[in-house]
Amino acid sequence: MENLLVIGSSILLIGGISWFFFGKKEKGKPENLNEEDYQTIEVNITGMHCAGCAAGIEGTFKSMDGIKEVQVNFATSKGRFVFNPVVISKEQVIQKIKELGYDASIDLEKLEKKS
Repeated sequence: MENLLVIGSSILLIGGISWFFFGKKEKGKPENLNEEDYQTIEVNITGMHCAGCAAGIEGTFKSMDGIKEVQVNFATSKGRFVFNPVVISKEQVIQKIKELGYDASIDLEKLEKKS
């Protein structure tokens, strides 16, 4: 009986964690935006310990308004964010990463190459 309780609790816990990170959330995204209305930044992210950290950051940003696309790579410690600057700023992206417990900075080398 005790094993059944442990198994049931584990399934609930795993389901809750999966929903938190990967659950689809309805967002009120503006339909009239063109590709040029979005900005892309590459961010250095330190403090990730595993691919789960990267997935957690991605899951958090995918549920936020103003974020069109996010890719976080644990191996390279970089994140690529495509966002609507009218809804969310570069500084807010950096701040949110820091609120999640990681350190983040904009990759200035890439920024200089685009100029």
